[in-house]
Amino acid sequence: MTESEGPFAREHPEVHLDRAPLVRVLCQVQWPEHTLLSTRFSTVSDEIGTRLSDEYPLSPVSQGIAFELDAQTGQVRPQAVPAVRQWVSVDDSWSVHFAPTFVTLENRGAYTSRKDMTQRFARILDVVSELTSLPAAQRVGWRYVNRISDPSEYKDLHELVHATVLGAGAVPAPDNVELVHSFSESLFRSDRGNLLAKWGFMPPNAIHDASLAAVADPSWVLDIDAFDETRSAFEPAQLLSRLEGLAVLAYGFFRWSVKDSFIERFGG
Repeated sequence: MTESEGPFAREHPEVHLDRAPLVRVLCQVQWPEHTLLSTRFSTVSDEIGTRLSDEYPLSPVSQGIAFELDAQTGQVRPQAVPAVRQWVSVDDSWSVHFAPTFVTLENRGAYTSRKDMTQRFARILDVVSELTSLPAAQRVGWRYVNRISDPSEYKDLHELVHATVLGAGAVPAPDNVELVHSFSESLFRSDRGNLLAKWGFMPPNAIHDASLAAVADPSWVLDIDAFDETRSAFEPAQLLSRLEGLAVLAYGFFRWSVKDSFIERFGG
């Protein structure tokens, strides 16, 4: 297999899938703790939410609670944790998550293209940059989470994905033997960024990530997270360029993992 055919090929043309089995797509920028956000997080996040309210008008808020151990008294006391602010589109498919050290754009079930998501995140980064004047970014990442649980598609996995990402699912077994659970995790480093890939089989009502909803049927998961932890200036155009490169890296791994029949089955 040549480099152009492998999982780290420089470019794979993006193919839109009408029924892509994507349960989550995320792009994120993280930054070191910043004085302004440490002291004025609530005020700044309100301003950001107001600026984005035309596209993300819903604003569920959850307040976290942590516990701190007092080394002198030995007592454990609750400690307030700044809420991660969330703004959601009317159809619930798009969410913006904003915290003192990161901003994330998330899509659940309505992803159309890399270009669309990048354009949406560009506006968010511009607003965050304008209202915070953050000096540096610490980590950027793009993540695709695929899950197949429909029984008719699940039983055809051998025809849809390559044996490499079937794991134990590629082990020959008679009808009276059922694979219950098998999961793999691999981290790759390259000059284009890091890629964390997880794939495998989950039993009913089991999840590999606590932020995902469980499903009642057995499922196969392919979770690809491409990221770069190089510190850089917080310049939206530069950050978006890095994110687009990471999306290409993640998508290349996905295209290497699936067969042409996968693309056809899901509407490519």
